[in-house]
Amino acid sequence: MSEYKLENAFLSMKIREKGAELVSLFNKMKQIEYIWGGNPAFWARHSPVLFPIIGALKNDTYYIEQVSYHLSRHGFARDRDFFFEFRVSV
Repeated sequence: MSEYKLENAFLSMKIREKGAELVSLFNKMKQIEYIWGGNPAFWARHSPVLFPIIGALKNDTYYIEQVSYHLSRHGFARDRDFFFEFRVSV
């Protein structure tokens, strides 16, 4: 699973390509990690992006103009791959 890392003198952060999930936000000055470690014995995710809903729909279905659509629990973003492009301007 691909991860991207951004850092400066104060912070370091890691973001997973899958789900654009923030997996680490580390304060270098205080030596503190702010994001859950993702222990699979309890819950393997860290900070998933829940979009467009948080929670579940009845029968995983919603309706627009009497047409039914399927949407799984917490939406689709957490299970999609995201591409990141970073640009630095000076």
